[in-house]
Amino acid sequence: MKKLILLIIWLLFLLSLSFGSYKKLNSNKYQAFLLYDFNNNANTFKLDDFEKLDINFPNISVTALPIKYLKSTYYLGVDSVETAKKLLYQSIKENPYIYAPEILLAQIYLSENKLDSALYYSKKAFYGLNNNNRHRDTYFNVLSELNDSISLDSAFIKIREADRGVDHWVDYILTRNEINTKPDKRLLNIIEEMAVKFPNQDTIRLNGLKRTVELGFTRFTSALYVSERGNEEFEKENYSEAITFYELAISLDDEQYLFYENAALAYDNLKEYSKAEEYFNKVIYDFKTKDGKSEFIKGLMLIKNNNPQGCKYLEDAAKKNYTEVENGIRAINIYRQLCQG
Repeated sequence: MKKLILLIIWLLFLLSLSFGSYKKLNSNKYQAFLLYDFNNNANTFKLDDFEKLDINFPNISVTALPIKYLKSTYYLGVDSVETAKKLLYQSIKENPYIYAPEILLAQIYLSENKLDSALYYSKKAFYGLNNNNRHRDTYFNVLSELNDSISLDSAFIKIREADRGVDHWVDYILTRNEINTKPDKRLLNIIEEMAVKFPNQDTIRLNGLKRTVELGFTRFTSALYVSERGNEEFEKENYSEAITFYELAISLDDEQYLFYENAALAYDNLKEYSKAEEYFNKVIYDFKTKDGKSEFIKGLMLIKNNNPQGCKYLEDAAKKNYTEVENGIRAINIYRQLCQG
């Protein structure tokens, strides 16, 4: 009798193992679709498909994301926000270390303008895993809405101490600049520190960041917008209108060489050569650009006006290996053709 009981127990144990393995195998099959949708912002899995999947066993996917968290994203897709929230609350209990449910809750509450709740969950996610772009971005967005510069500065101290990447620094500078009511010299010092700490970053991006702080976000973006309007008019060959926009852009931000270069091109097309030369010289001698474009176009303009100095500028453009992007014309070939032929 004792052996029979032991045999039954053993058989029940094997049966439970087999059932568990089946459930896990079945779950893995559906998880593949769930994770594909999650990573690719797709919608191949449907809410009805969850009837085939036990989201309680196992309740965690192979990537450690709670399956209820993955399910919540489908409810958000059909505007069932409250149902999604309930699933997210449950997901936090099932894996309190990943913070993906918290950050999604924070984003939901931010969209609903429930800033206290958004702050609670975004702060929890940021300080739980602060080397995560999504966590930082959401937390900083909430702090920006609250104009909470004190918490933002505290977050940056954490970023600096933890030696986080350049994107964390840039996001802090932009968010702090947005909260500020006037240019902040301290941010300029941080930009200088960032340039030393991350020496391989894009120089144009770094200079743009600096000008954003120096001018203020609104003025900086206004200058870019106005310049783009100038580009549109230039493409239509409305050169006078283009100049109006370029000059306005320069008045808003006089440290962007492209504004001067584009204005010079427009003046050249209007045969206002004196003004064109003034702006080409600004680009060449003040900004000291390295691509050779202004030298090339100024050289052609001078040769067109029978000025022998044109060959000097074509030679300078050739030394800088300038090549027109649109048609592949090389400065060295034009220099040889017009000046050495």
